[in-house]
Amino acid sequence: MKKHLPSAAVLSVLLLVLCLHAFAAERSSFDSGLSTSASSGGGYIFTQSQEPTYTDYTDVIPVLTAAPTNGNLRTAPDITVNGTSIGHLTDRIMAGGTTYVEAAPILQVLYPDISLTTRDGHLTATSSELSFHAMEGDCYFLVNDRYLYVPDGVLLQGESILLPADRLAEALGCSIQGNADGQDIILKQVEPAVTARTYNADDLYWLSHAIFAESGNQPMKGRIAVGTVILNRVADPTFPNTVEAVIFQPNQFSPVDNGTIYRDPDKDSIVAAKLCLDGVKEADDCLYFNVTTMYSWADRARTYFCTIGGHNFYL
Repeated sequence: MKKHLPSAAVLSVLLLVLCLHAFAAERSSFDSGLSTSASSGGGYIFTQSQEPTYTDYTDVIPVLTAAPTNGNLRTAPDITVNGTSIGHLTDRIMAGGTTYVEAAPILQVLYPDISLTTRDGHLTATSSELSFHAMEGDCYFLVNDRYLYVPDGVLLQGESILLPADRLAEALGCSIQGNADGQDIILKQVEPAVTARTYNADDLYWLSHAIFAESGNQPMKGRIAVGTVILNRVADPTFPNTVEAVIFQPNQFSPVDNGTIYRDPDKDSIVAAKLCLDGVKEADDCLYFNVTTMYSWADRARTYFCTIGGHNFYL
């Protein structure tokens, strides 16, 4: 008996059945896993979807607070002057437990029209409101012809003149916060810079002469200490109440006896006298002094306090 192969029509029907079955299985999978859809003239509109699940993470970024910097980066610790950051422009060091800062950038912020000259350890600055001078090694600097005492001296670092931050702030009429090591220094000008004082002519004359005659070969601290003793006596009720009378009290100061009291004082002795009259003190409340090489009545009768330069000082 002869076998016949399926006709083309039968094969076509079988193929169509297989395709319809595959399409139905795919549609069922699509509906159950991702979305359901409805027909709309232009295609399909998704009416429900299942989004994959994600774990949320939040980055915590610290808030940075900085003073205005005119486009420059702030330093830490910083120095700000009237709200302007200059830490990136100025040197800052600790010397003898005192914070020193570079003077020039501070002057430039406070006095925009200022003209500055730095040469050979000198800083000179002038503006319409200020005259300023400081020299490396001096124990003072000048603001508007007023002398400001710097016990440990004016410092030079590179080409920069540095001064104690608190003393500079005082001279320029600024309040100061955060003067300790590692702290931001905040300066704010609250009043005009200091100006030159008018001194009693007789007091300045005799005090500078006595300082020069007694300690003209001594450092500034030693000269101020001698002036301090004289002014302490003026304030003490057991001594005369004027500078001249204290100096010329019998048997008290050898330069009166040997005539050297009348020699013209040098510049540092005049500066020391002005600083003393401004209230600067060395040797605290001492009323007596004597050269270290001489044993005197004070060694026996008074309380030793300190030695400064070539003099011992006594209470």
